[in-house]
Formats: sequence, C-alpha cells, structure tokens
Amino acid sequence: MGIRLSLTACFIFLTSCAGTPASDPPDKRWQPSALSDQTIEQARQSSRDYFGCIQDQLAHYHYRGGDSRYETEALLKPCEKRLEPIRTAFTEEGVDPRITRRYLKRKRTQAARHVLRLIMAMEAQYKANGDGHKSAQAGG
Repeated sequence: MGIRLSLTACFIFLTSCAGTPASDPPDKRWQPSALSDQTIEQARQSSRDYFGCIQDQLAHYHYRGGDSRYETEALLKPCEKRLEPIRTAFTEEGVDPRITRRYLKRKRTQAARHVLRLIMAMEAQYKANGDGHKSAQAGG
C-alpha cells in the first residue's frame, strides 16, 4: 500500500511538471559574446602572458621550506600586472566591472591552484628527502 501511494505521488508530480514550458525565457538562454574579436584576442593574449610569466617564475623557483600558501602568493605577485590589459580592454568595451573582477579572479584562482599544487608536491618531496636523509644519518 505504501509503495503504491509513493508511486502515485511520483506520477502526479511528474505529470504536473509536464505542463511547464520546455524553453527557457529569452534572457536565460546562451548568447554569443558581444565582445569584439579584438577584445577577445587581447584577453587571450594577456592570459597567455600571465600564465607564461608564472611558468617562468616556476622555472627559477627552488623550494626552501616554508608555508606553501605564502610561497604561492610570492610567485604570483610579479605576474599580476600581466592581467591589467584585460581589465583595460573590458572597460573600453563597457563590460560591467563586476564581470571583469570575476573573470580576473577566475584567472588568478586557476593560476594559484596550479602553483599551489606544484609547490605542495615540492614540499612533500622535500620532506620525504629530508626525512630519508636524517634517517640514513641516524642509522649509519
């Protein structure tokens, strides 16, 4: 009896949903970008420059111990200015400043995650090698 009641309630719920419109309101549908091709290319180029700068920073980086979050911030900071052309291009196109901030924050977050992941791996290797070295000295 309980299963039949549950199935009936589920059926009623599903049939009531069948009457809802299948299409989204026009303002909720995906719209192609209103940005000019030049602005889109500027954002892509600046993004490539930013991530390239971070790769250069990582290529010269040697883990010395310390807080991985602090190390990540120190690596990202010199590259921040590479994102400014995106802000400028978006402002010239009339992009809402909140959208620009979210876009730039997303780029920074992607970079921070990448760098933090690498530094944490270096930290783990450093600790593993350090502990192994100490135990070899103690045994020998």
